[in-house]
Formats: sequence, structure tokens, C-alpha cells
Amino acid sequence: MKRILKILQYVRSKLNKYWIAFGLFVVFTFFLGDSTIYNRILYDRQINQLEKEIEVCKKQKEENQQKLNALRSDNESLERLAREQYQMVKPNEELFIIKE
Repeated sequence: MKRILKILQYVRSKLNKYWIAFGLFVVFTFFLGDSTIYNRILYDRQINQLEKEIEVCKKQKEENQQKLNALRSDNESLERLAREQYQMVKPNEELFIIKE
């Protein structure tokens, strides 16, 4: 018990108003308020996630652009797309749909 009291007395002797103010500033800056460390970490994670989504969207855009260019330049690929996705047929042609 005496040892704990000695430690407390030592800490009290070393503290002054500047150290207390500095400690309060650090606590407020890093743990309280709007711009805390916790919020900063959450924002960084959110930014990284959004950047990954942007990369995925860019890749999809490039793929779609290539498909669009292929459809515009090649009538056979346009016909294949119309037949497969939209189930279009030529006159006097029958269409059989097989569902699995």
C-alpha cells in the first residue's frame, strides 16, 4: 500500500497544468469529437471499399464497350445476341425453349 501511495505522490508531483491540458487535448482529439481516430479508420476503410467498386465498374464498362463495338460492327454477333437473349426468330422458323 505504501508503494502505491509513493507512486501516486510521484505522479502528482510531476503533473502540472500544462501536462493536464496536453492530456485533455490528446484525449479530446483522438477519442472525442467529430474527427476521432476511430472515425478516421472507418472513413479509410470506406474509401478503400469504394475505390475497389470503382475499379470493378471500370472493368465492366470496358467489357460492355467492347461488346457494343462488336455488335455495331458485326451483324452475325448482333443476330446471335437477338436469338439467344431475346428469343427472336426468322419468319417461318420455330423456337424450342428447353428449361433445365
